[in-house]
Amino acid sequence: MDRLDGPSSIDEQAVQWFVVLRDDEATEEDRSAFAKWLGADPAHEVAWRSVERMWSGLDAVGRHPAPRSPRRQRSNLPKRIAATAVLLLVTAGFGWQLLPVGLFADHRTGVGERKTVMLQDGSQVELATSTAIDVSFGDTERRIKLLTGEAFFTVAKDPGRPFIVTAEGGEVRVLGTAFDVKIAKDVSVAVAHNTVQVGTPAATPVKVEAGHEVRYGTGGVSGVTAADLDAVQAWRHNQLIFRDVPLDDVLADLGRYRRGPIVLFGGALGKRHVTAVFDTDDVDAALDTIAQSLSLRIYRAAGLLTVMIPSPEPQKDAVVE
Repeated sequence: MDRLDGPSSIDEQAVQWFVVLRDDEATEEDRSAFAKWLGADPAHEVAWRSVERMWSGLDAVGRHPAPRSPRRQRSNLPKRIAATAVLLLVTAGFGWQLLPVGLFADHRTGVGERKTVMLQDGSQVELATSTAIDVSFGDTERRIKLLTGEAFFTVAKDPGRPFIVTAEGGEVRVLGTAFDVKIAKDVSVAVAHNTVQVGTPAATPVKVEAGHEVRYGTGGVSGVTAADLDAVQAWRHNQLIFRDVPLDDVLADLGRYRRGPIVLFGGALGKRHVTAVFDTDDVDAALDTIAQSLSLRIYRAAGLLTVMIPSPEPQKDAVVE
């Protein structure tokens, strides 16, 4: 075919071409037109590689070759994109859902679930959605391992036994205080009361006082900065607050409150900053708001996969509540 049906962004064209070329009856004319499209603009190749990475990443979950879709009229491409994604996830055996991190943890929450755990020393741990912890108390220390997700700790004082939270190779050491620990791209530690000490094997421990936070990861421990405690603790009240946050990070947070991955095409679009307040019990509405504000199209695959693709219309810089 000489062109794709209807107006679409480069990323959407790449997705459409992917579906077209996977048809069993794809013609030489199709392949020739695709080659012409691919070579017409360097941005086309970037978008195409992005689609391939998404597909191969999902395919690797099940170690199965990606299924091919039957030939249908191209006016139904959006539905076929969703149907093809569902078929792949079925073939892959839902491996990303069947073996979640922390499956055998001492305490864990499912998607969209929150709960509070009372520990034997009187300390309290609030678990956010998709969170798991292990608990190990001894005579000389109290130790919690955050395996995945986010938790808010309110620690009972015990001078003889420090309270230690470990996450991704680092640790937070306290005697009695309240603080939030979240595992994302890095681990963030925000302090609500008193002081904690945050360290990693490769970095000197840093003291963090109330109203401040640090992050740590492969690059070590960051400097201490002021924390937006309202935003940090919003999940405890069934909300998510974003103030000038990159869209990639926003979607990662929203993704913890729903089943199935959220995939964004658009390259630098994920770096655009978002300011918004969303309810955690209606993530689909949040995604619709983001799509409307940033001129995105959403394809949902039966609750298993959400694909967000830029529309041809100009995009705004932020989502405003």
